[in-house]
Amino acid sequence: MVDLQLVDYIKRHLSKGYTKQEIEKILADNNWEKKETKEAFKIIENKKKISKPVKKSSLTPKEEKYQQKAVTNHDQITTLKNFILSIRARGVKDEEIKKALVTKRWPFDLIDVAFKELKPVKEDKPSSTSFVKPQIQKKPKKPFNFKKLLWYILGFIIMAAVLTGTFFVYQYVLGLSSYEVTINGVTETGKCTNLDCSEMKNYAVDFASENLMFYLGISAAIALLITSLYAIPTIKNGILWGANILYFLFLIYIGYTWISFSGAI
Repeated sequence: MVDLQLVDYIKRHLSKGYTKQEIEKILADNNWEKKETKEAFKIIENKKKISKPVKKSSLTPKEEKYQQKAVTNHDQITTLKNFILSIRARGVKDEEIKKALVTKRWPFDLIDVAFKELKPVKEDKPSSTSFVKPQIQKKPKKPFNFKKLLWYILGFIIMAAVLTGTFFVYQYVLGLSSYEVTINGVTETGKCTNLDCSEMKNYAVDFASENLMFYLGISAAIALLITSLYAIPTIKNGILWGANILYFLFLIYIGYTWISFSGAI
């Protein structure tokens, strides 16, 4: 055990300005063991190492909690800002970044603070050379309507047949009116010598039949033209009315020719 008088002696001489080596030499000259001297110095040195007292916070628990939350928010905002900058570098717009952060359940107030602290990105206007014209999506082609085609073909056939029959009747009337017969040395047109006028009728049938193929071709051409124009939606109604009016006028003309011929008989 170290002698306390030795400890006090060393303290007094250290305070007077003696060095450690001087004190050790004096003690050795006065028959003090080197081991005791070292232990005494060790005790003095340990007492000098006084630990600094921990400074107690002067904040209330509520203030300390708020301060801790502020530090946490600051760290989160820093994390958000770094994330936003990295995503902006990929060309993603701010609105899309906000939506992604909200989806990840980041607080709205922290997101707003992070974006406010960062400078908004200025979107460059596209130049005439870099502007790419957006491609217009083509409408899918409608499947071919075979049923509609069959109706048009049927309409064409009926129309061609009706026109051919009408032209045949017209030629028949012309044949009747152009029939010539000689009575008592006098040639007369549109007259018959027998009661049933069978000779005149046979002549008119033959007259109409001579040009039947010609009028069949004309009828087919007219029917094809009307059918083709009727397929155009914008003019189909006009074509229908125009064709009906012309056909009705032609029937009137045939009727007029027949009446004129009948009156002349």
